[in-house]
Amino acid sequence: MTFEPDWKRIRLLLVFTSLSALAGWAGQPLVHGNQEAVGVIVNVFSILAGFLVTIMTLLGEPMLFRGATWRSEAVKRSNVYRRLVRHKWLFVLYLMVLGLIFVTTLITKRFPDHSTVQWIERLYLAMATFAFCLSLTLPSRLMNLQLARFDELVEAKKKPSEKSSEESSPEIGP
Repeated sequence: MTFEPDWKRIRLLLVFTSLSALAGWAGQPLVHGNQEAVGVIVNVFSILAGFLVTIMTLLGEPMLFRGATWRSEAVKRSNVYRRLVRHKWLFVLYLMVLGLIFVTTLITKRFPDHSTVQWIERLYLAMATFAFCLSLTLPSRLMNLQLARFDELVEAKKKPSEKSSEESSPEIGP
């Protein structure tokens, strides 16, 4: 089995990274000293963090991933684990944005126009943009996960009915 990189994800990551760097650099003057903008960022990421914890809780529920065999359950566990790890890092990114905003608030009180404040603002704005872009992909991923669950449920229900219809059909022959 060879490793094949997911080029679509890599391209998307590069686009998000470029957009985030640009937003951090160009947007820093817009957030510097603008408590309303900082408040919006804090509120949005606090809500996103709570939403993500809910998603992680639902994804981690083992009763939702019943497989036909222990092997299928092991594969599903591996897939769930990978999703949970990605969501965990997105959650950590949310908290880092909030932490950098807190640090900026503390430093700004003492050194309002110091270059360190500007660089931290650029960093948290870039990270906020990156995290927000990643968050935009969550609804489609959740939708695909739910559709896959329904497909599994349909397949599981089809199998017993196919067996019973095969057993009840009369055999034609000598």
